[in-house]
Amino acid sequence: MNVNGIQPPFGPQPVEPTGPVNAGRNIQELQNSADVVEISTAAQLAAKIAELPDVRMDLIERVKAEIAAGTYETPERLEITVSRLMEELFG
Repeated sequence: MNVNGIQPPFGPQPVEPTGPVNAGRNIQELQNSADVVEISTAAQLAAKIAELPDVRMDLIERVKAEIAAGTYETPERLEITVSRLMEELFG
């Protein structure tokens, strides 16, 4: 019994093209073509998340303590908040 492995008995053969490369397209068409990149919605969201500033835990803890103590909501802060909201909604 003669075992030759997984290679065919005639050895590797060269790959022959079935037709001319870029048949029907001239050099000008190839030079004018442009690559296109499509970025998924998930990738766009990931990029936006990466741009967010770091969370400032010290500020969060301070604001939580002020809210718990009842000293966070002052008339001045409420006025600033309302002004910013109106600016965002109506320009």
